[in-house]
Amino acid sequence: MQVSKAFLKILKSKFPSAVIYIVLFFLVGMMMTRTEATESAWEKTQLKLVVEDLDDTAESRALAEILGKGNKVIPPLASEDDLTDALYYTTVDYAVTIPAGFAERLAAGETDGLLETRHIHESYATANMKMLIDKFVTTYGAYMELTGSSQKSATQAVRTLSDETNVVMLQKEESTKSSSDLLLIFFRYMPYILLCVILNMLCPALIVMSKKDIRFRTDCSGIRPSSYTMQIFTSSALYVGAIWLIFVIAGSALNGVMYTGKLWLVVLNSLVFSLFSGVLALFIAEFAPSETVVNLMTQLCALGMCFLCGVFVDQALLGSGVLGVAQFLPAYWYVRVIRMVNGDIPFNAGEAALAIGIQAGFVVVLILLSVLVRRAHYSSAPRKRMA
Repeated sequence: MQVSKAFLKILKSKFPSAVIYIVLFFLVGMMMTRTEATESAWEKTQLKLVVEDLDDTAESRALAEILGKGNKVIPPLASEDDLTDALYYTTVDYAVTIPAGFAERLAAGETDGLLETRHIHESYATANMKMLIDKFVTTYGAYMELTGSSQKSATQAVRTLSDETNVVMLQKEESTKSSSDLLLIFFRYMPYILLCVILNMLCPALIVMSKKDIRFRTDCSGIRPSSYTMQIFTSSALYVGAIWLIFVIAGSALNGVMYTGKLWLVVLNSLVFSLFSGVLALFIAEFAPSETVVNLMTQLCALGMCFLCGVFVDQALLGSGVLGVAQFLPAYWYVRVIRMVNGDIPFNAGEAALAIGIQAGFVVVLILLSVLVRRAHYSSAPRKRMA
């Protein structure tokens, strides 16, 4: 057990850094959980709008009425400089000038340069305002050309653009999610936390154990390579298990939920993914990268896998091409189990077991690859002959 003791001593020396990582990522995970759990009601954005009508016709008044519906209309300012200042200081969001001759040019079918619009900040509201103006012009033109309507009839027709439909928003009786829902959100973000904590802490310790002087001393001792490898794997598993247990216990305590029923499936799912994170650290450490490279690879693996597989963005919002690539990554199957338990997709015990089994398959493959790389290192190591 000499190798295990030495390895645990190295991990112990890095324990303060591990605590910082655990607390930091745990707080981030809880913050993301609470943010997603907060439900906000939809509310229409109102623009502070200035409409200066220099044409004063039925058409121009109809357009001004449509643009002002649902927005805060501000009277025209005294000068151009005042308008520029108001736009800069955001006391006005959008300014529309309807020049003289607007109705005549509109009836003639002209579409370019009909209006003068000014704004500084782009937003969905300003984009909607542009779309509303275009819709007014095209609708008016369509009535004039296709139906042969008079200007008066076309103006009355486009006024319907300002009509609103009563919409009833169905909401849950409770505005906040249950404790079980909060726990599942926390578990959904756990892959990112586990990858960052385990890779950043385990890889440096493994790299120290793989240095040439330590490896050569091990070769000279009576410890067989297979025993050395087994002790490293066992110690790493203990470390990964401790990290996993911390998050499982803390998640239950902070959300006030006891693990029952399907939640145990979520716990098993997180355990298998934790083992994957540990063997991934073993595999990366076999190539003895520098600490900077380890940090880079950690962020690449954690962020890349979490964005592609639906940890940060729900899988229902990802394209089929992205999901097709994500199926070759274990985090995809991890999130799929969470979605089954959460009710986002129909629960099927066989599919859930298959998803966890696929993650376990990744663990086995990485263990085999790590063993092969380690044996290749041992076989290529120079050995001194005794005189």
